Amino acid sequence: MTRRTTSPPPERRTRTDLAFTAALTVAALAVVGGSWLVSDTRGTDHTTAAPGDAIAPSTADDVPVPGSVHETWRTTTDPQTSPDPLTMDGAVVRTDRSTVSVLDASDGHEVWSYSRDRDLCGVTGGWSRLVTVYRGPKGCGEATSFNVATGQYVDTRSALAPDEVSTFRSLDHVGILGGDRVELWRSDLVRTVEVGHQEVTVNAGSQPIDGCRFTSALTRKKVLAVAMDCPGDTDGDRTVSLLNADPEESGTPEITHDFTVPEGSELVAVGQEAALIYVPGNGVRAKDADDEEGSRFQVLRTDGSFGQYPADPADPAFATAAQTADLPHHMTWFDGRRLIAFGPTDLDPRFSMPALGTGAAMGGRLLLPVTDGIAVVDWADGKTEKVIPVDRGDWDGPVTLRVQGSTVLEQRGGTLVGLAAS
Repeated sequence: MTRRTTSPPPERRTRTDLAFTAALTVAALAVVGGSWLVSDTRGTDHTTAAPGDAIAPSTADDVPVPGSVHETWRTTTDPQTSPDPLTMDGAVVRTDRSTVSVLDASDGHEVWSYSRDRDLCGVTGGWSRLVTVYRGPKGCGEATSFNVATGQYVDTRSALAPDEVSTFRSLDHVGILGGDRVELWRSDLVRTVEVGHQEVTVNAGSQPIDGCRFTSALTRKKVLAVAMDCPGDTDGDRTVSLLNADPEESGTPEITHDFTVPEGSELVAVGQEAALIYVPGNGVRAKDADDEEGSRFQVLRTDGSFGQYPADPADPAFATAAQTADLPHHMTWFDGRRLIAFGPTDLDPRFSMPALGTGAAMGGRLLLPVTDGIAVVDWADGKTEKVIPVDRGDWDGPVTLRVQGSTVLEQRGGTLVGLAAS
């Protein structure tokens, strides 16, 4: 005889079960929706490079200096956020109040863009990455880095920061300068050092510099140089500190040497073992290296020694907002009237010449914006070999020049212009 077994009846969903499931679904959707409403994603518009449109890296080392140029494209940019053209790997960056657009320097077309519903504090970059800094509820401390060729996300950081900052960079670090603090970040946006006021102090007494107002900062390799006005300064003097850019603890700065410098001094260049300041003095070029009254440069070295050189008086507006450029054979500074080239190691003045702004290297020469166009300058002696005519219309203000591949870029206030060989 065969015994038959009876399977248990299938589980049935009751009205209570259905109501409970629906309630859970609504709650989950509410959480997701609420998170989206308050998230950064809601206020972000990010467009990456289209397939096949990534920017190709370019170099100007093997590109010959053109005999003549003509304008191939132009666009606008925010001179407050981007006072100098930010270029790298064939790309040029334009900004407005809240948007960063990355253009192919060869023809000016937009390859990718990033926008937020917050104010853009600044842009900088290195390591083939563009770094944006936005203002958030904790100040200008919301940073995001992108692959400059494609716009793909790389790294982010969010931290307390001043409400107003400017950016600066070297081959090894990017940094932000605020009124009461300076920070350096490495390529993954991890902070390597913070100098100045700490909102949250981890170790009491670890910050040797606090209560000061920072006026300028530059970095190169392992050196971070900061100029500041501190409560202990007397008779209008200022302090310049040389620090380790990569101390053991980021919150504990390691000062190599402090210098007391004359009133109004600002950083204009930095080397691997020294920093250079411009001292306005009495507004008349110093007679010699021993003149303590006139306008002069001072080289401040990490071993505590210093040297001095006479300097032509700078435009005061450019002495406090230095336009610098690290070029293959020189460090350069535009003082509002002329470009001065310094030796990369000793920071000794090599040559100077009238100019409209900083220049760039191309074909083994320095290209420099001048009144009649672009001067082609021999690195060795600072002599002008020729001037390439450029029609700038009615623009008669400063011009900052950069080179990407065969394209010469000029920023004239809020206008970016691409120039190509005729």
